[in-house]
Amino acid sequence: MLAVVPIQQIGADAQEVYRRCVGGHRSSVAAAVPCATVHTMTYRLLCLDAGFTLLSPRRTLADALSSVLIDDGHTITEDEMRAAWEDADRWFWDEYHRPGNDTWSDDERINEYWRQYHSVMLDRLGVDARREMLDRIMASQFASDAWAPYDDVEPMLRAVRESGPIRIGVVSDWGSNLRGILRELELDTFFDFVLPSGAVGVAKPNPAFYRLALDEAGVEPHEALMVGDSYRADVRGAWSAGMDAVWLDRHEGMNITPAGEPAPSDVRRIRSLDELPAIIHSGGPLPRGKLHVADAPPPT
Repeated sequence: MLAVVPIQQIGADAQEVYRRCVGGHRSSVAAAVPCATVHTMTYRLLCLDAGFTLLSPRRTLADALSSVLIDDGHTITEDEMRAAWEDADRWFWDEYHRPGNDTWSDDERINEYWRQYHSVMLDRLGVDARREMLDRIMASQFASDAWAPYDDVEPMLRAVRESGPIRIGVVSDWGSNLRGILRELELDTFFDFVLPSGAVGVAKPNPAFYRLALDEAGVEPHEALMVGDSYRADVRGAWSAGMDAVWLDRHEGMNITPAGEPAPSDVRRIRSLDELPAIIHSGGPLPRGKLHVADAPPPT
């Protein structure tokens, strides 16, 4: 598909491109802007993040911890639990966004990461983080019934499948148990492949992770679209591999943008996966911010 677009606007949303100058019916504003011919690309691969994109916890991490503490005879007030959760949440995202953090590329390191997270909460509550207690908290957190798909997930997946020949994969910073969770939720049949970082040995935002998905689907980077809730991990990671990306902003109070950073404005943002089939139908390219040195692939 071809569209005539202003040179300055190459990379803008395809619908805006079409509105401004297509087929010789250009507006008076657009007529003053030099145009070039650019291909509107059809997506052949859709990559989706898992946590807070496809899956939502049925109970919060604080609930998983609280139930174990109650079983052990500890009395924790709601205010104490909230303060502990806020401390642990800050630790989690600061560590997640730490440059060079390779935690999510190994199942054992992922497991230890979550243990440290819960230990931060327990320390704030003044409770000794015994290994046996952490084992029970982890079991509650990652049981197959601990997660549920958002209401917009299955309708979106069905609509994308019905839209034409496109492969769908999951690309997520998660342990190997993600495949079993998706199978228990009967979502696995929608996906052509599932790549948990802990199973494949590489994690976001490393572009090598996204190249694994491209190789799995047999497509070029410009034919692929990544959708996720983390601007740094999902969006900028996909951009660094040459893919298009959409930022899913569900507004759940999740602090996925590091403290002090403004909300991103250089990416296509959606509030729900209901918006995704129309984007796939329109094709790319989508808006894309500038990549920095930190986004470059690590030396090999």
